Amino acid sequence: MNEFLWIIMGIWVMFLGWLFIPALVQGVPKPKKFSQTYLRRSLLIFVIVMVVFIVAGREDPGIFLVRVLPDTVFTGIVGVVLTVLGLGFSAYSRRILGRNWSSMVEIKEGHQLIRTGPYQYVRNPMYTGMLTAYIGLVIVLGILAAFAALVILVIAIRVKISAEEELLEEQFGEEYNL
Repeated sequence: MNEFLWIIMGIWVMFLGWLFIPALVQGVPKPKKFSQTYLRRSLLIFVIVMVVFIVAGREDPGIFLVRVLPDTVFTGIVGVVLTVLGLGFSAYSRRILGRNWSSMVEIKEGHQLIRTGPYQYVRNPMYTGMLTAYIGLVIVLGILAAFAALVILVIAIRVKISAEEELLEEQFGEEYNL
């Protein structure tokens, strides 16, 4: 594990702590609506991914460890910069959401539609930032498994976005689509 990977891991740990610890301490409003569709779709993706990785791993156990990007200072710096920028953008977006944020797909009592800050420019800024940060990690890792995980992550986020949009359209109607 190179020093850039350690830096990126530390940045992710700080971000995830900042994201989840306040909710654990302060509590969160109870959900008014919850997406069962998201849970079913997520479980399906998980099963498909596990089958693919198991089958591919049995055929050639080392295939996912093949390095596709060089392990250089340049790739390390690029990876760290993308991680900082991506998680910074996600953190800012999370701050703007306030008590409307949830790690699950749900509508809370008193839920508001946010259209300020990064939400006036990007429909899903938290996911955009997290994907940018994960691309930084992929660049530093440089192995095929990281790229495969990126594809899976994009699919998983797309599934979550779709479920969120269904709930938000149901809750806010045409106002959500403006």
